[in-house]
Amino acid sequence: MLNFVFMRKVLIIVFLSATMLGGAFFYIKTKGSPSTTFSSKTAENILSPFADKLTESFGTTAQQSQTTKATGSIFSNMQRFNVLLIGTDIGAERRSEGQTGFNTDVMILVSVDTKTNKVLLTSVPRDLWINGNKINSLYAISGYDVLKDAYEKITGQKVDAYILTDFDAFRWIVNAFGGVPVDIQTSFTDASFPKMDDSGIQTISFTQGTEVMDGVRALTFARSRKGDNGEGSDLMRAKRQHLLLEGMVNAISQPKSTFWPMDIEGFYTQVLQHMQTDLKLADVYYLWDFYKDRNTYTVESFVVGDPYIYYPGMYPDSPYHAWVFIPRDETWTQLHTDIDAKLNGTFVETTETNSGSDSSTNTTDGTSVEDPTTNFTVN
Repeated sequence: MLNFVFMRKVLIIVFLSATMLGGAFFYIKTKGSPSTTFSSKTAENILSPFADKLTESFGTTAQQSQTTKATGSIFSNMQRFNVLLIGTDIGAERRSEGQTGFNTDVMILVSVDTKTNKVLLTSVPRDLWINGNKINSLYAISGYDVLKDAYEKITGQKVDAYILTDFDAFRWIVNAFGGVPVDIQTSFTDASFPKMDDSGIQTISFTQGTEVMDGVRALTFARSRKGDNGEGSDLMRAKRQHLLLEGMVNAISQPKSTFWPMDIEGFYTQVLQHMQTDLKLADVYYLWDFYKDRNTYTVESFVVGDPYIYYPGMYPDSPYHAWVFIPRDETWTQLHTDIDAKLNGTFVETTETNSGSDSSTNTTDGTSVEDPTTNFTVN
């Protein structure tokens, strides 16, 4: 059976990481490898002080009650399940200026294998060409089913559920936590940061160290991609977005958090007021019903880059009139094999797997940036 710690992390990822907007969330590639692994020390390190408080809140009777409430979950009889996180680039300010269209610039498939106790977060570049368009425009143009079909084609995984959110939901949940403590690794200034209503630009700055960010500040930190001091790329923006997610995990048990102590039904009700999902209450209970089985777990972030996709150039050198990535193999066979192996715990890095990789990558605006090796430890 899945361990509670693992599933608690998945729950938070499922309901929070879709809110990390403005670029491929985990578009981070290690040198010579298209993946980045996140590791934990022990279950106690991750849960503390959450575990002790949860023990007090949920005794044996409560656990049995939650188990009963979770029996109707779509995940109950699955060894592996997949939830697609979708984040749109629109909020109240843009709507007030008449904007109705949007892109889904964050798309993360959360894959959970209950036999191997592994979770894989699979992201693809927002400019990947599939199903006749860029993947980040499929939802707005053709609806969820077409985007779902694209992700199933790419990953070889059946998408079982989804969550859709926007800028407003991101700011709401950060503020509901009473702010999020973020470990800013590099000081930077972005003199070209767009105002929320796209009426112009502004200058924003962040200083190395820990900062407790409110919703507006956190959204700014997550979206900036033209900063100085090495922070001016989609790669570095993605790295900062992970730092925000890590901060969210730590923030959920803050005394000033609206959600603390955790009330599952209340949490779910509030989420539905801000986000769109086909997950049911029983599914949320299912994800929380694992405290008694907590153990260590592994979470791996996987970006679909070389050797699976490449930049073909622009018209007239190619049929494409915009910056896009296309698959090296339209069947995605190797990627399907690699994702299965990662979830099965049998994946082994090989020179063949990494052929064509180098130490740089192209951003969505066509520039080339150095691709730093980035490994995160979730504490």
